[in-house]
Amino acid sequence: MTDDRFPLLAPYLTEARKQRFAEVLEQRMHWVTAVTEDLYDPHNTSAVLRSCDGFGIQTAHIIEVNHPYRVAPGVSKGAAKWLDIERHTETRSALRDLKSRGYAICCTTPHTSDTTPEDLPLDRPVALVFGSEGPGITEEAKAEADYFVRIPMFGFTESYNISVAAALTLQTIARRVRSTNGLPWQVPQEEHPRILGDWASKTVKDAQGLLNRLRSGEEPPRL
Repeated sequence: MTDDRFPLLAPYLTEARKQRFAEVLEQRMHWVTAVTEDLYDPHNTSAVLRSCDGFGIQTAHIIEVNHPYRVAPGVSKGAAKWLDIERHTETRSALRDLKSRGYAICCTTPHTSDTTPEDLPLDRPVALVFGSEGPGITEEAKAEADYFVRIPMFGFTESYNISVAAALTLQTIARRVRSTNGLPWQVPQEEHPRILGDWASKTVKDAQGLLNRLRSGEEPPRL
């Protein structure tokens, strides 16, 4: 079924907003996705989502085993509404689902010196898994890992806060993806109507009510 939301709502968006949508979507990628594993502090999850939006990563996965995610508006700054967020209740099934989609599972940990964000292979899409505050990634996540990623540290501190680690890792890998010739990293054109429809629906006031009126042939409100 064709997604008609953006064509219907476009007249109620400013030209500047439509141009901004086009510019952002041109830089969006699925080649990298972030996975948070049962973080208990919603501020940290929101900070990861904000980094995803800032670095052009369209989809994020939130694994909620014992700690349901609650949006922290002051941290995310509304970033969550521009992303595709998939929520899961179990680590193993979430990571195996990502593997079935072609993703390499890359667990971030300061304890295993396997590879770094600068050296991680990018020949296939990567799912970067960020573990819970304190204990880090679980044994279930480690069992599914294709790679372990560690940010090099040169001081006495063993690791960064999860939000800092995510920002550093995502920034480095997103930059590398964009600069690697031949990677089909951009969101496919066939997904654009759905994403634009999502964004327009979250921008136009009472978008669903307006869509219902336009689809039923009622007189739309004056522009």
